Amino acid sequence: MRVRYTEAAFAELGNIFSYIAQHNRVAAAQVVARIEDAAARLARFPQMGTPKYKPGVRMIPLRRYPFLIFYTVEADEILVLSVRHAAQKRPGEGGEFE
Repeated sequence: MRVRYTEAAFAELGNIFSYIAQHNRVAAAQVVARIEDAAARLARFPQMGTPKYKPGVRMIPLRRYPFLIFYTVEADEILVLSVRHAAQKRPGEGGEFE
């Protein structure tokens, strides 16, 4: 199974990197790498995330860093819908994933 990011999720990764890199580029790269590693694990264990209210959408929290990955499981791929800081407005509070 492969992992694919929506344009929005890819842009969110860029924003996460840019925000953290203002203070520490090495830390920013580490956080983004951890997010990408977690998404890659989903290819092996696609059902490990928690189901959300919107049908087909699942979420996993990132260990060590306060980010949430929202995704769906398609026929042969994981589609990452969004990557958000846990303190951001959550889907369901005016968001689209819950």
